[in-house]
Amino acid sequence: MKSAKIFLVGMYIHLLFSIALPIGIAYLENRSALAIILFVFYLIMIAAVLISGWVCAAMAIKAYKSGEYALIRSGWKLLKFGAIPFYIINFAYSLLFWSMLLIVMRTLIFILLPIPIIITCTMIIQSGCVGCCCIRYLRRNSERRPSRIHYVLQLISVFDIISTAVVLHKSKPAKAPDGV
Repeated sequence: MKSAKIFLVGMYIHLLFSIALPIGIAYLENRSALAIILFVFYLIMIAAVLISGWVCAAMAIKAYKSGEYALIRSGWKLLKFGAIPFYIINFAYSLLFWSMLLIVMRTLIFILLPIPIIITCTMIIQSGCVGCCCIRYLRRNSERRPSRIHYVLQLISVFDIISTAVVLHKSKPAKAPDGV
């Protein structure tokens, strides 16, 4: 799925900008106009990544309705396994960065902290939608149907990777989709 590739690349670009933004703003402290432009560009980038995630989820639903299991499966594997380094780096960086902010600005941190958490959780839900489409296909067309709990696990960080590995290992479609 091209949309999955675009979404995954967008996630990594978002991570790069998340790391570069504070450094860039600190470097440009006396040039506030450039810092504001950099911050606005970062916000636009976040919006573009989130939009590409929803487009990816919509394309997975469309592929599911068309019975294109191989397409959904490839996008699912790419998003879940290709994003592992993203989530590890994102977690480590966020822990370090937000801990430093907590030390410096005690009250402002509680206002700002939910923003990156919401963005990351949204990305997990978006990739989980692709997983849910694949699980639904397998539940209808597989000899060994995955449990319904995998729908929920696709929407929870870390458990989504475990669920993906288990489902892909145990489930093979029983029949080829009609028209193929």
